Amino acid sequence: MRNRLLTLTATLALTVLASWAPRAEAVGYCSASYCAGKSPEASCGCPPGTDKVGKPSICGGWNTVSAIGCWYE
Repeated sequence: MRNRLLTLTATLALTVLASWAPRAEAVGYCSASYCAGKSPEASCGCPPGTDKVGKPSICGGWNTVSAIGCWYE
């Protein structure tokens, strides 16, 4: 009985800890349609066809030549 109570307590503790973990959110490729309605600071990845494919960027500056943009000079 004691082992069963210990197991149930550990399971409950793990469940509570898991519920506090932040949810993962998929980050899409930057584009006009992906960023529509999002804040300029919203994260996105440089899309295929740009100089920095897959690099992190933001909706407000992805289509620029800059440190946060997806294009090199």
